[in-house]
Amino acid sequence: MKQDKSQIEEIMQALLYYVPTGTTEGERHILNEAFVQTEEYKEIITPPPNSPRLLVGKKGSGKSAIIDFSINMLLQSNVPALLLKPLDIELDNMPPGGSSGELTRIAYKGLLKALAENIGSQLTGYIGGENTVLYQEAIASGTQDLDFVGKLSRLLAAVSKPITSFDFTKLLPNTDHASAAKLERALKTNINESSGAFYLFIDDTDQVASPGTSGHLNRIWAVLLAAREISYRIPKSRVIISLRDEIWRELSKEEVGQRDQWDHFLRLVFVLNPSLDHVQEIIERRLILAAKKWGSEKDKPHYPYFFEGDRPKMPTSSKRSNWPDIIRTRSRERPRDAVQLVNMLAKKAIEPPVSKITDEILAKVMPIYSEERATLLSQEYEKECPSLNQIIRSFAKLEYDEGSFLAGSEQIKKHLSFLPSSFSIKLSGTVVNPDDDEQLFRLWSFLFSIGFIFPRVSDSRQSDNYRFINPSEDPNFVCSGRWNDIQKALWEIHPAFRDHLIAVQKDEQSQFGLPRKTKLKKRR
Repeated sequence: MKQDKSQIEEIMQALLYYVPTGTTEGERHILNEAFVQTEEYKEIITPPPNSPRLLVGKKGSGKSAIIDFSINMLLQSNVPALLLKPLDIELDNMPPGGSSGELTRIAYKGLLKALAENIGSQLTGYIGGENTVLYQEAIASGTQDLDFVGKLSRLLAAVSKPITSFDFTKLLPNTDHASAAKLERALKTNINESSGAFYLFIDDTDQVASPGTSGHLNRIWAVLLAAREISYRIPKSRVIISLRDEIWRELSKEEVGQRDQWDHFLRLVFVLNPSLDHVQEIIERRLILAAKKWGSEKDKPHYPYFFEGDRPKMPTSSKRSNWPDIIRTRSRERPRDAVQLVNMLAKKAIEPPVSKITDEILAKVMPIYSEERATLLSQEYEKECPSLNQIIRSFAKLEYDEGSFLAGSEQIKKHLSFLPSSFSIKLSGTVVNPDDDEQLFRLWSFLFSIGFIFPRVSDSRQSDNYRFINPSEDPNFVCSGRWNDIQKALWEIHPAFRDHLIAVQKDEQSQFGLPRKTKLKKRR
């Protein structure tokens, strides 16, 4: 596909339009056409009767994108949907040492007040005629009024709508008719249970608290319990709450003192864990849109428009791969990361001299991208493990093989046991003792659970005779009681972090003048 420099720059600019930031805020202008619906989406958008749906996922997994898309889809199909963020909810009067009941009452009033106030600003089209009187009564009464819930219920009942006949394929331009019809049926069935519905989305719920301060998790519990109360007391409400994965894991710990509540919420949780195939779908959807923006009429990903060749060389290796695999395997199973990687590659490509994305550009971008992923991971889990960045860098001291990092379990255990003598390691507030095997396994399990290292086990059913175990599949794989299983595994660093560790190795070699053989092998 022969193109001159100006054409290449034009098409790269088209690509940058569809891979701007990877964040919901920066992608609102393309969300509707770029959104890729999964089969599980209908489960997220149809919470059980009188119960909230808790949408749990890591940063960058797409929680906010799902919420923004859902609100737009519901409003277009004439079902009222409202978004609340912690900034909208008044929780300042929560006492630090308040009881669970007291904190929940405050959160409940704060949510109701925010709900009532934001109906007027976000859903102006639904407030008119008799509904205006109901709205004014609800606002005027305030949360201190004993009948406030009743008045708000009557208002929500008045503005709630059933799903009418509507062409859902218009709302889901990249979804086939069968999938759109399934979603429409699921929504209608769910909404018909209460003869109409009102959707309330609560995003960034973890921001109601300040991690590291006393009782901060109880504030989050209070909001979750208050949202559940709204679902129960106002039958027409459909409440969907987003929460970061690491916060949900903290809430699950016995010492928080809310274990019974965690059990009650467990059946209401949907864990957002995008597969590598789904991440690839998202990127390819954007390549199609970018190619069409430039002028192509074909519904294909069009890699040759943007990328040079189909067998690029892997960075710091003689091995060759393909562009889809390189992008998806370095995404950490997070769509945001994949979008940001393509953005960095496209920006580098339009620097003089302008070119398509080549493996030379990949080699320049990957160390920067990889270091950013390590920094982001460290920031994400800073409260849980303040020295995570040092721990990640320490793995540069281990030996590598061409194309892959593989280490035996004994080697990993030995490496972790030496770390606390180099620098202090705290995990969930407890200093890790290198002589305590249980604490070392906790540290090891933590590194596994956050997606830094993965175990590889033999499996004759697979084409390569092995498979990787993911934390979502077996979260308790790393513990002292399963040492026999652990010993059968080899361990590999996630591809997203490898180029950073190779750069760390090179820095150390230049400082000490010690040549070292570096090897790296593909995880998938």
